[in-house]
Amino acid sequence: MHRTDEGLHMCMTGRQSEMRLLGQALEECARGEAVRFLVTGEPGIGRTGLLRAFSASARAQGCHTIDLVCSLHDRNHPLGLAHQLAGKLAALLPEAHSCRTAIEAALSSPGDRTGPPASPRADTGDLLPLVLTALAELASGASVVIGLDDAHQADTASLELLRRALLPPHLTRVLLVASVRDGERGGGPGERHELLVGARHLRLAGLTQAQAATLLRRTLHRTPAAEVVAECHRACAGNPFMLTEVARVLRDRPADTPGRAPAAALRPAAVADFIGTRLARIDPNAAKVATAIAIAETEAAASPLLVSHLSGLSLAETLAAVDLLVCMHLAGDSDKLSLRHPVVRRALLGRMTLMARNAAHLAAATYLHGKQAPAEQIAGHLTASTVPLDDSWPVAVLMRAGRTALAAGEPRRARRYLEHAVQTASGEARREALLRLTDATMAINRVHGIDEAIRTLEESTDDALRLPLLARISTALYLGFQPGEAARTTITAGPVWARLSGWHQVHRMLDCLNTYPLPSAAQIGAERLAPKGHRLGRPTAADADFCGAAQAAAAALVIGALRSHLDGGRPADAVRQAQEALRADTGLCLHPVLKLMALMVLTWNGRDAAVAAHLERHEDCARCHEHPLHRTLLLPVTARMALLRGRLRAAHDELSECVAAIVHHKTRYQHPLLVWVVGMLAEVQLAMGRGDEARALLREHGCLGSLPPGWLYRDVWLTRARLRADSGDLPGAARDLAEAWGPDGPSGATGGSHAFLHAADLLTQLGRDEEARDAAGRLLRSAEAADTARERGIALRVLGALPHVPEGEKLLREAVRLLTEAGADHDLAHACADLACLLFDEGHHDEALTQLSTALELADRCGARPLARRLRQRLAAAEGRSAGRSPLGGVLKLTKREKQILIDAVRGSTNERIATTLHITRRTVELHLSSAYRKLDITGRKDFPHLFRTAGLWPLLVDSAGFH
Repeated sequence: MHRTDEGLHMCMTGRQSEMRLLGQALEECARGEAVRFLVTGEPGIGRTGLLRAFSASARAQGCHTIDLVCSLHDRNHPLGLAHQLAGKLAALLPEAHSCRTAIEAALSSPGDRTGPPASPRADTGDLLPLVLTALAELASGASVVIGLDDAHQADTASLELLRRALLPPHLTRVLLVASVRDGERGGGPGERHELLVGARHLRLAGLTQAQAATLLRRTLHRTPAAEVVAECHRACAGNPFMLTEVARVLRDRPADTPGRAPAAALRPAAVADFIGTRLARIDPNAAKVATAIAIAETEAAASPLLVSHLSGLSLAETLAAVDLLVCMHLAGDSDKLSLRHPVVRRALLGRMTLMARNAAHLAAATYLHGKQAPAEQIAGHLTASTVPLDDSWPVAVLMRAGRTALAAGEPRRARRYLEHAVQTASGEARREALLRLTDATMAINRVHGIDEAIRTLEESTDDALRLPLLARISTALYLGFQPGEAARTTITAGPVWARLSGWHQVHRMLDCLNTYPLPSAAQIGAERLAPKGHRLGRPTAADADFCGAAQAAAAALVIGALRSHLDGGRPADAVRQAQEALRADTGLCLHPVLKLMALMVLTWNGRDAAVAAHLERHEDCARCHEHPLHRTLLLPVTARMALLRGRLRAAHDELSECVAAIVHHKTRYQHPLLVWVVGMLAEVQLAMGRGDEARALLREHGCLGSLPPGWLYRDVWLTRARLRADSGDLPGAARDLAEAWGPDGPSGATGGSHAFLHAADLLTQLGRDEEARDAAGRLLRSAEAADTARERGIALRVLGALPHVPEGEKLLREAVRLLTEAGADHDLAHACADLACLLFDEGHHDEALTQLSTALELADRCGARPLARRLRQRLAAAEGRSAGRSPLGGVLKLTKREKQILIDAVRGSTNERIATTLHITRRTVELHLSSAYRKLDITGRKDFPHLFRTAGLWPLLVDSAGFH
C-alpha cells in the first residue's frame, strides 16, 4: 500500500509472502479452525495496509470481513471496541434477523439520539451472547475475518469479550488478524491480554530494493535511475511510508546531480512530523533523545553520555527513552546509539533551524573535546556547523583528523575536515592545512588536484607555501601519469608553467630515467634547460630559485652520472657528477627521484662514506622535508647500504616501508620506480629464505607477467630467474635472465655488483660457463675502476667461485680479506663458503671446517636463512652426521664426475650430448647416471621434479661440484 495525494489507496507493493501466509490461515479457517495472527512492525511499515489488503482479498473470496480500528479514545471507554464489533456484526446480518434486532436494541439508548449517553450501554454479559450468536450465524455460511488494527489501544473489557467469543469449541471458521505497533504495546493492555498470547506472529520487514523501485515508480509515474533507487532504499531501510514521502518530494524537485536524489528528498518534513508526533504522544523524552541522537551521530554512532548531554536528560532517563526507540525499531540495539533510518535522522535535523543545529553541533564538539574523544568525532561536529567555534583548539583537531583520514585512505572525509581548517586557521597552521588539502584533493582526483594546486600557486606570494606546492605537483606528475599522457600535457601547458624556467625539461628527464641506453641531456632539450644567455649548470643568483635553472642543471648532472654508470664508463666520472648534483641542494629539493638516483650511483660505486655524508646533510635540509616523498626515496639508499653490510632485516623493513609509501601516493600501474623498489625488496626476501613472500610480492604488483623495457626492471627479472632456478625450472630461469640482460648476456651496469653476481650464478647453474666468466670479468674490471675494497672483494669472489678458474683459491682468499676489511658480512659469508668448498676438494679439511663455521656464523648474524641451512648441511656432512639415505646424503656420496653428469642431465642435456661435451662414451655416461640414481634412491630422469623438492639440494649439488 502507498500514499497518494487523495489519501490511502489499496495498492500493495510487495508483501506477497505475507499475503500467502494469511491466505493459508484463511484456508485453515475454512476447514473449521479458529486462527489468530499478530502483525507487528516499526512505524510506517504497512501494518494497516496489509490488514486492509487482506480484508479486501478475503471479501472477494466470499468471506465475511469485519474491519476494526482501535484508538486512544476507545482505551478510555470500556467496551467501546466491543460495541464497534457488535454493530458491524449486526450490519452483516439480514435486516429482519432476530440477532440483528437484539444487537441494535442492546446498543441503542436515549442518549444515542439526543447527545451524550444518559445511561450505560449494554455490558459484557448482554453483548457476549449476541456476539456469539452473530458470529455463529455468519460462520455457518462462510469464514469470518476480523481485522483488529492497533490492538494495543483497545480497552481491556473489549479484548476480554473478544477472547471469550473466539474460544473453541463454541466457534470455528473465524480468523482474527490483529496488528500492534512495535514499542507501543506496553502503553495499553493489548500486549498483555490473553487474546494475543500464543497468536502466530508476523513481523513486517522493510521492502527489498526491487520492491522499493516499484513503489517509487508508481508514485513518480516514471522509472527512477537505479542509483536513485539504491540511495532511497538505503536511506529508508525499505520502510514503505518513508519511501512514499521521499518519492513525493522527488516528484516535485529535480535532482541536483544526475543519478542522485536531491538532498531535500532525503529529509521529507512528513517523516519528521510522523515520527516526532508519535514519539511525543508516547513519551516526550523519546522525541528529545531521537533528535539528540540525530545530532550526535556524525561520523559514527553516538555515545549515550553525549546524547544525555545534548538532550538535557539524566542518563537513566536517556536510556529509558532509547529503550523505547529500540523497541520501536527506530534505533539500533547497541551500546553506541544510531537511528536505523538515515532519512529519519535527516528529517529530524531538517525540522531544526540552522542556528539550533549549529549550536547543538558546537556544544557536542566542546563536550567531546573536554572528554578527549578521538579527533574524527570532534571534527565531525565542527564541520557540521556553518559557524566556526571561537576558540584556538578546533584547528589542531581538524588537522589531526585530516591526517588520520588521509592515512586511512579516506581522502573525501579528509578534504571536508581540511577545508574547514583552511577557513579558520591562519599563519603556519593555514599553510599546513592548505598542503594537506592539496594531498586530499589529489588523492580524490589527480588532475583536479594538480589544477587546484596550480591555481593556489598562482595566487600565493608566500614562498614557504609555493615550494611544498611545487613538490606535490612534481610528485603527482611523475607518479600518476604515463610519459606524454594527454592529461599531464594539458596541465603543464597552463600559464603558470610558462613562468617556471626548466620545469618541463626536468620532468622530461624524469620520464627518461628508465630508458636504456639513457638519452643524453642534449637529446631531451638541454639547450633549453637554462634561461637564454646562461650556460647550463651556471645559473645566476636570480635564476637559481626553487623552480628555475638550478634544478635543470642538477637534473642534467644526474642524467650524466647515470649515463656514465649504466654505459660502463669511468666510475670516477659518474661519482663526480653525482656528487656535484648533490651539492646543489636547492636543485634536487623538488625532485627527490633525482636525488635518489644520484645517491644510488654513489652506492653502486662503493662510495659509502660520501653517501652517509650526503644523507646527513639532506636529512637536515628544510626544503627537502617539504616534499612528501623525501624520506620515502631515501629508504632504498639506506636499505642498499644495509644490505651491503649484511643487515638483511633492516634492509627488508626499510624497503617494505618504501613500497607502502609509494603505493599510498596512488602510483600508476607498473610504475618503473615502484617496480624497481619491489625488485630490491624481493631480492632481500629471497636472501632471507622468504621465497613465497617474494613471489607473492611480485604477483601483487603485476611483476610476474610481461613488463615494459627498462633497466629499472632488471632486479625484478633477476629475482624471477632466481625463484625459478631454486624450484628447478631452469628453462624458465633462462628466459627471465634473457629478459634482464638480453640474448647476448650482461651488458652495461645496473644495480651494482650484486646484479652481476646473481647473473653469473644463474649462468653457471644453466651451464653457460663462458658467459658466466665473461660477466665475472666485466664485473672485476668495473670493480678495479671503482677501486673500493667491497666492490673488488665481491668481484674476486664471483670469479674465484667459477669452475675451472686458475688460482681460484688465491682469488677467494683475497676476496675474504677485502670483504672482511669492508665489513660486508653477507658477501663475506658466501666467500668463506666458496673457499671452504675448494679447500675440501684439495683435502684441507681442518681449514675448510674453520671457513664453514665462520660462514655459518656470519649467515646467522645476517639473517640469510637459505645460506645458513646449506652451510649446516655441509658441516653435518663433513662431520659425518648426514643421513645415509636422504637425498642430501646421496648428493654428498656422488663422485665429482657423477655430479657433473647429473647436473647436465637435470639441465636437459641428452646422454649423447653429455658424452660429446665431456669427451667420453655414451656407455660411460649411462653408467655414471645409473650410479647417481642409485645413490639418490631414484629410478631415472622422471624423478627429478620429486628429487628437487628437497630444500637446498640443488645449491648443494652445484656447490659441491665446483659450479657455484
